[in-house]
Amino acid sequence: MKPEQIKQALEEKGYSLSIVAAALGLNLSHVSSVVYQHTTSYKVAAAIAKIIGKPVDAIFPDVPAYTKNKDCRAKKVQALRALLASE
Repeated sequence: MKPEQIKQALEEKGYSLSIVAAALGLNLSHVSSVVYQHTTSYKVAAAIAKIIGKPVDAIFPDVPAYTKNKDCRAKKVQALRALLASE
């Protein structure tokens, strides 16, 4: 989604970037930077996705770090479970 679409989707739910920032205990500029893809933060992206009701990779399809983070974590959890079960 484009930044303006993300902001509009948040507004439709009754929220703004400043409200999201306050709820997450973050600075507005940090949340805005994530929306405009100047920086990445899975915490911010996941919160926005939860509010909008769409998956993170649907909102930020051009940010491979979010997909990689999700896939990598799942693989690590699965490997750790296998390791712990074998003992």
